[in-house]
Amino acid sequence: MSSCIVEIESLNSRGEGVGIVVSGPFQGLKVFVPSTVPGDEVEVLIIERKKSYGQGRVKRILKHGPGRVEEICPYASRCGGCSWQHIDYRVQLEWKTKIVEETFRRIGKIYDCEVSPCIPSPKILGYRNKVAVPVSYQKGQVVAGFYEPYTHNVVPVEDCPVEERVVRDVVNHLLEQVRKRKYRVYNEETGKGAVRHLVARVAPGTGEAMAVLVSAARKLPGLKDMAFELMESVDNLKSVILNINDKATNVVLGDKDYLLAGRPYIRDVLGVGDPEEGGLGRLSFRISPQSFYQVNSYQASNLYATALSWAELKRDDVVYDIYSGIGTISLFAALRSSFVIGLEEVEPAVKDGYKNAKDNRIENVTFEAGKAARVMPRILAKYPKPDVVIMDPPRGGAERETLAAVSDAEPRSIVYVSCNPATLSRDLAFLKEKGW
Repeated sequence: MSSCIVEIESLNSRGEGVGIVVSGPFQGLKVFVPSTVPGDEVEVLIIERKKSYGQGRVKRILKHGPGRVEEICPYASRCGGCSWQHIDYRVQLEWKTKIVEETFRRIGKIYDCEVSPCIPSPKILGYRNKVAVPVSYQKGQVVAGFYEPYTHNVVPVEDCPVEERVVRDVVNHLLEQVRKRKYRVYNEETGKGAVRHLVARVAPGTGEAMAVLVSAARKLPGLKDMAFELMESVDNLKSVILNINDKATNVVLGDKDYLLAGRPYIRDVLGVGDPEEGGLGRLSFRISPQSFYQVNSYQASNLYATALSWAELKRDDVVYDIYSGIGTISLFAALRSSFVIGLEEVEPAVKDGYKNAKDNRIENVTFEAGKAARVMPRILAKYPKPDVVIMDPPRGGAERETLAAVSDAEPRSIVYVSCNPATLSRDLAFLKEKGW
């Protein structure tokens, strides 16, 4: 591997420094370097060379840029979980705003859009309510941790300051049970073995926790005893699930869940304030193993409040919530509008949506199962046209057919919630072509 000197000029959406080789081999090459900040001058090992860019690894830092801070977690530079932890939080927010602006210009060709400053999270440590950790054999022992960036090499992690404390407690007790019962670990290369991941969830509003053992095999010895011991060991553990994933895939969870102890969901309470007085509202939600639920519940309240504020909902509005998940945005929107239709592809999430509506005694909402692009024509024929459309698609963004159907429905406004500025920019460019 060749070594060279790189000056870091900016950051990308993965938190990697983006710099130019100023000395040594590959002079003038653009390089992406993790664990760097703008203003750093670093000696870098080029570990991958492409036609127009390279991937680098820091050998040593020659000059520190402004905004660099000491990493709180000893694993941060090795595991792939926290690519921004070496950057001061205020500087993180500034760069995340810049990244959205730059992505709009570069991908969406959108130059006239004002990007508001990032809203800070109420908590920057101890907030993560879900974690899925892979397991592997290392030095004759089963370990659990996170993948090293760009690999499937597991970095063993015993503690994580980003997680809710109960989440780590669940993971450690699950790992202890796997070791105690000598369950075989799944091998990605051979497809043999059983245990693949340990998944822990907690509902911060109630403290209820869930443990999920992900296995390629259905039959493991002592599962009921394992579940009983977990329930005895972890405070407020309400659910122990065996999930079966026997496919050759990088997806963590399989389609089948088997309840081992407790109930098949945990319950959270989210939100604050009275909608009549400008607050978000406060609702309860059932969270199943397969449910999508924002991993930072504290920031989720800010997210939903902002989205609904921009929607400017009126009491007689009909709202379509596309990619509605378990109905979080749908139900908060229902507190402010006449009727809400939630569209969701994952059928267990649709069932949770109905249960959440019933639990919160909200009757002006319904849910439809299916891919949004296919369901939209039927929804438009069955229900009144939307006054407002809210969309919260996965990282891959919305399907072109869905965007076209939304545009053709001519709502008063579209609120698009995104976790990926690149696909957001692409989709906004399409909507702009449609006249938005």
